Amino acid sequence: MDVHLDITKNLKDQFEHFFKLREVNSEFFLDSAVGGGQGMEFLEFPGQMEFYHFKRSYFKVPIQMKSINPIDSNWFLIHINLSKIKQHKKVENEVIDFQKHLPMGLLLYGAGLEIDTLLPPNIEMELASVHFHRSFLDTYFENWEISIDTTKNLVYEDLDYKLENALYKALSAIRNKIQCHAHVLQFMGLFFEKISIHSRTVYRENLHSEDVKSLFMASTYLRNPLTQTIPTLEELAAIANMGVTKFKTSFKQIFGSAPIQYRNKIRMEFAREEIVAKRKTPTEMSFDLGYSHPSNFTAAYKKYFGELPSSQA
Repeated sequence: MDVHLDITKNLKDQFEHFFKLREVNSEFFLDSAVGGGQGMEFLEFPGQMEFYHFKRSYFKVPIQMKSINPIDSNWFLIHINLSKIKQHKKVENEVIDFQKHLPMGLLLYGAGLEIDTLLPPNIEMELASVHFHRSFLDTYFENWEISIDTTKNLVYEDLDYKLENALYKALSAIRNKIQCHAHVLQFMGLFFEKISIHSRTVYRENLHSEDVKSLFMASTYLRNPLTQTIPTLEELAAIANMGVTKFKTSFKQIFGSAPIQYRNKIRMEFAREEIVAKRKTPTEMSFDLGYSHPSNFTAAYKKYFGELPSSQA
């Protein structure tokens, strides 16, 4: 089934059209000929914002979805994969054990985007989305153009524990519009705080869907915080089937930092989550990450977060 999603228009109306949704007690379910599972819930908030929760469901037929956001669009879409808490990915015969928050990333679709997604049949999925207008940024973020580079048509951010906590509070309150709106606003504030520190790029690559897939394939080699060795820049570029220059530019464009800085972010945020959850002490975490001495980990942690790991324990 071919689905063309216009990000400038109401998403629910488009889903109803393509997937023949039927409404039951304010939830929307896939037509039995299209798929099955749980329903979709959504809310509309002031400021032309829509919040969606696609609960665990599956398609009976393959879905080829093309998402389009014209170059002159004032609309944005945050797409969040919640399919699994923990995933095992096999990359060229190597099984990579993703940690809790790493596969559940957020994609910000901006103006000038055209991307294809294949949704295979009989695979259970869970998603959340926030659809919003540029006026939202004008309302809540003063001089946001200075710190938030929304000229990138695709931006990725990991769902860390703060974002995850705010998102799940919003999802659990979706039947209470005021409470849900408050949690969505908190989530949006945290998200834009994170992407505000993404590197800006003067030159941008015109990335196709295959380029994006290749970049995500390469990034899997950086996402396991506990592995001690990672590919070189040249090897990562080869994995992505790109030249080194294009790979460096494209990686920073989507992930907001160079590969080595992104790798450090993964390690530091993983360490903080383990320490905050009291699964590991700072000393245990330092050895798990391969530091020769806890003081070296403490220095790296303070440089990244501006505070000592012991303050989180």
